[in-house]
Amino acid sequence: MSIRMLIVDDEPVICQGLVQTIPWESLGVEVVDTAFNGKQALQKLEQQPVDLILTDISMPEMDGLALAEYIVHEKPETKMIIISGYDKFDYARQALRLGIEDYLLKPVDVDELMELVKQVTQKIVDDKKLKSSQAHDWIRHVLFHIPLSEQIDVKQTQWCGMFRLLISEVSGYAHLFKAVPTEESKQIQDKVRHVVEKTCEAYGVKQISLIGYENELLTVVFSDHSDMLSDFWLHEVWEEVLKQSPYPIQTVASSIGESLSTSYQQALRLLDDLRGHGIGLYTKGIECDQEAFDLDKTEHRLLETVLQHDESKLAECIRHVVSELMAKGYSLRYIVEVCQGLEIRIKQALQKRLPNRSFDSIELRLHGKLDLRYYNTSNAIEELFLRDLVDFLGELKEDEQNNWMIEKIKHYIHKHYQQDLRAAEVAERHFITPNYFSMLFKKETGQSFSEYVNRLRIEKSAELLLTTSNKVFEIAEYVGYKEYKYFVQVFKKQVGLTPTQYRRLNVTRDRREKQIES
Repeated sequence: MSIRMLIVDDEPVICQGLVQTIPWESLGVEVVDTAFNGKQALQKLEQQPVDLILTDISMPEMDGLALAEYIVHEKPETKMIIISGYDKFDYARQALRLGIEDYLLKPVDVDELMELVKQVTQKIVDDKKLKSSQAHDWIRHVLFHIPLSEQIDVKQTQWCGMFRLLISEVSGYAHLFKAVPTEESKQIQDKVRHVVEKTCEAYGVKQISLIGYENELLTVVFSDHSDMLSDFWLHEVWEEVLKQSPYPIQTVASSIGESLSTSYQQALRLLDDLRGHGIGLYTKGIECDQEAFDLDKTEHRLLETVLQHDESKLAECIRHVVSELMAKGYSLRYIVEVCQGLEIRIKQALQKRLPNRSFDSIELRLHGKLDLRYYNTSNAIEELFLRDLVDFLGELKEDEQNNWMIEKIKHYIHKHYQQDLRAAEVAERHFITPNYFSMLFKKETGQSFSEYVNRLRIEKSAELLLTTSNKVFEIAEYVGYKEYKYFVQVFKKQVGLTPTQYRRLNVTRDRREKQIES
């Protein structure tokens, strides 16, 4: 943290000597300017923020004592060290009573001056850290309703006067988070915050930065001067932020506000409209082409591609759909809603074509809790959309594969139904587990294995009862039933008659029909 210092003395030679002969940078101090009297010092303070003033007492127009009185009352966060001659010692004591940090007597001892500046700068750093911590807590309290610590003085939270709230997101966060090592992923937001803080400090911009939600960096920039909060100035600062940031970021800024919560909501709405439309700083929205999007035509094109089982063509089609929506200026949230609607339409169309398939069981990624701070680019939405539709492809491929497998098993059953068929043995013969075989067979045929075999055997036995003179027990044994009583029981359950009743009834019916014909 660099301390910004202003040196004030009516003798230019002394000013230059203090600037050039003392290694201020070793103390973390940057001499940002010089002034030759108190009045000129106040003008300098209007132009840029200053943390520490090193000033002589005896100066024309406005002396150091008058300057100290103004600083103590109007800019209490700015510290002062006064240099005084012996003949002005009473002035120095008066300045101490006003609240300045300390004084030095002329001639100034360089080592003594450096030690005093070191002590004061440490106090400035400690005060800044305390105020920053309190400001962080206050912002979280206002925006996220986190309780304030009892140690925080509410009066101290009125820290900014005029301010603007900026919200920054790392663009392509979802891809980046997965691509970098775990430890680095935890530091992504901290690295961006560090760049923002350092850059603002270099430009003399007062700010408080903190992480809100995941991939949400909040920065409050504040000043007594509206010029320091202008769009032009913020864009200049943010150009440097973009250069220094290790990741691409998109930032939006509220207008100059009075209410922190109102500014936050304003910035959120702006970000919601602009998210994914490019990196950089945005202070206003973009125009959206309100031309109607042909949902029916797009659905037909996507459905056709899904049914062709061409994943690469499907990816190209999705890319075209999302790119078209982005080009029209639609928000990423609206694009997600369009893609969600297309997924529902395509799923319903597929379910209608293949009623035995369970497309409803597919967990669609775009329909889950989708955090657009995480999936904040059109590419991320394309990827989720594609993965959802690829799952539809998988269901279609499984349908074809399953149909082929079940048809093969059915053919085997029809060929061997007279034998002692057991589901586990049939499953093993076709290289699938018994549990999966039972589930798959029921899903594809609507019947269990035993129900299917019994129905087939009863159909065959009914045919034999009418076309042969074989005894019932012979027919039962022929179609695969070793127990006669069980055969009769199953036959009656399916047909509603015993085998004997069925044969007698149908024979009688045949005779009547023949008599009528003759």
